[in-house]
Amino acid sequence: MRGNLLTLIVSWLFVFFTFSMTFSFESPFFRELGAPPVVIGLMGSVGAMVLGLVRIPGAVIADKYGRRQIIVMMTFVIAFSFLFYIFAPDWRFILMGMVISNLSLIYQPALDAILADSVPSEKRGMGYAAVNVIPNIPTIAAPAFAGYLVTSYGLVPGMRLVYTVVFFCMMIAAFIRLFFLRETLEKPQRIKLDSMKMAFKDSFSAIREAWRDMPRTLRFVTVAFLVSAFEEPMFRMFTSLYVLDVVGVGKMEWGIINTAWVATTIILGFPFGKVVDKIGRRKSILIAYSIFIPSTILFVLARSFTHLLVVHLLFGVGGCLIMPAYNALLADLIPKEKRGRIMGTIVTLNILATVPSSALGGLLYGASPVYPFLLSIALGATVSLIILFAVREPKIKEK
Repeated sequence: MRGNLLTLIVSWLFVFFTFSMTFSFESPFFRELGAPPVVIGLMGSVGAMVLGLVRIPGAVIADKYGRRQIIVMMTFVIAFSFLFYIFAPDWRFILMGMVISNLSLIYQPALDAILADSVPSEKRGMGYAAVNVIPNIPTIAAPAFAGYLVTSYGLVPGMRLVYTVVFFCMMIAAFIRLFFLRETLEKPQRIKLDSMKMAFKDSFSAIREAWRDMPRTLRFVTVAFLVSAFEEPMFRMFTSLYVLDVVGVGKMEWGIINTAWVATTIILGFPFGKVVDKIGRRKSILIAYSIFIPSTILFVLARSFTHLLVVHLLFGVGGCLIMPAYNALLADLIPKEKRGRIMGTIVTLNILATVPSSALGGLLYGASPVYPFLLSIALGATVSLIILFAVREPKIKEK
């Protein structure tokens, strides 16, 4: 590890730590500030819609104006967006911060592209495993620390302290990228506001062009993960509510469970990265879903700390396979000169799929807390079938 890969991993040490603190108690915090489950789902939909709007312009910027400029600039903006979370008197201020943060994520296609540019093709499984594992090492204690804060100070004051830590850690990450990140695109142009406006206008044509440029296998991979993306908010937005409302574990116990989950991903990350390189991306994804689906059934049935702990350990095992496998498969299939556009298109479509999903999850949770997770099981089975019957790995991997 050296150069940009090392710079990104070091900056992610701070980023991953902070967001591992927020995940366990984010939705309960929003609810405590006056947002019922339906509103929490709608907040997720609004955030996803904003993020979807900026992804394709971000992809155009990454391929035309370079990766570094947009990454550095917007990392600073994201840091300042968390001031809304720290001082929010109600959920509406949280929504404002969420919108600003998601607008700033216009830099994500550039981040995806600069990472793909920096990992050798023959070591992509291990490279993406390193990205998933090393930045997560400090996060082992993060959920338990967040659990301690909300238990000691109360949910709202504790979460304000958590978001204060997020703000300072994001600022550190932004300065690391400012001083050490290097451009990988040859002859990038300087970003101009008028050009960014044109990128927004060209978004839909860029999606069509990117879809046309995709090989057949990549199209099926894209469809599979569109279904997976529709499933994702069911867990991200409502798992913590289900755990606290239905399973009935305490806040500190919930923090410990998330700490155990993070530890599992770190311990198994590198060995499973080697597995992805050895057995292939497709098999790794199928094995991951063969773990995810039964684990979700067990999650629905969980009624104790021990039961929930076992479930999240299984989630960690599956996650160690699917993330490096999926990222490596994309890098294998997409030519370097088109990575910004095509990766941006894929992620944009995934984000747009979450727009109705978040709102639907809120409605389903309001009807019965178990419904979002039952739907998640069906969607996971659908993804497995698509990967099994329609996806084949390329014989020659892109550099």
